[in-house]
Amino acid sequence: MDYGISLFGENAILHSGSQSFSYRPLLAEIVKFFRTHIAPVSPEETLEMFAFMEAAEMSKTRGGAAVLLS
Repeated sequence: MDYGISLFGENAILHSGSQSFSYRPLLAEIVKFFRTHIAPVSPEETLEMFAFMEAAEMSKTRGGAAVLLS
């Protein structure tokens, strides 16, 4: 399948265009994790991703208002 991304900044909107995407590298990391029990990302990075997702949801419920990660 083809995927793309749009980044919205204060001064511009950038589009990556259509990109071919494969799940093979992701699946390789998942298999490695189950074999080694070593996570591919640090706990700090995992928490940062959850904070970002929570802030995005808060922004959505507030009509797109900016939400600081804290």
